[in-house]
Amino acid sequence: MEKGPVIGFSEYRPHGESLTFTRGFPADVGSSEVLFADALRVRDHLANVVRPTGFDLWFTCAIEDTFINVDDPQPSDQYWEVLRADTTALQGDGPQPAVVTRFPVLTDAELIGTYRRALDTITCPPGYFVMFESIAPLGATTRFARTGESPSSEVLPVTLWDDTLNLPVTTEADGTTWLGPLPDAAPYLPPVTFRIWFDSILVLTLDVNWGRWLEAGTAEHALLQAALDALLADDWQLTSGEPRHFKL
Repeated sequence: MEKGPVIGFSEYRPHGESLTFTRGFPADVGSSEVLFADALRVRDHLANVVRPTGFDLWFTCAIEDTFINVDDPQPSDQYWEVLRADTTALQGDGPQPAVVTRFPVLTDAELIGTYRRALDTITCPPGYFVMFESIAPLGATTRFARTGESPSSEVLPVTLWDDTLNLPVTTEADGTTWLGPLPDAAPYLPPVTFRIWFDSILVLTLDVNWGRWLEAGTAEHALLQAALDALLADDWQLTSGEPRHFKL
């Protein structure tokens, strides 16, 4: 396949935006499942910008009668993977998941059900209970607006540094257009990435790495700003980062 024209909005910018948010929770919360459901709302807030095709679920041990997680001792299984049925499990040199589950659609109900099964399966030593440590997206697709620079309906040539990657493009039934995941071997980050983790408080790290998503005045930036507004409305507080390109 011949390389198409290089489109301006995909040129790599080495100085992206990295934002960190935290969200408190009631002192009398009785179950880690409540916190897991709170964390999943991030996925809903960002769903008009980035849609993962899977998630890494990492687990930790927390001290009984507290929500203070520890590095040691460690749970019997630390890593599960939840994938959409049409995706391929990643094969790498890192830790391999103890359990891989697949669903036709990754709904909150399916993810919460997987979390419940993990709590029933994983063990911690006496004096500790099983707690999620992080929820990390896999295979993220990113919404973009079609322009005259993107003529192909199936492939979009994206230039990152000196490489041009022909990324798949999908148009959904509602007319929205999505840029497919970067190849596993590509040494670059997707346009927008996020990670939700628990460190005795809910934490969200959101990275906007390149392209029009960083440029005020573009449709992509407006979609991302709306997502950030939804996070703030859901009591996520910006704690670090310099939002040069966003009006948080």
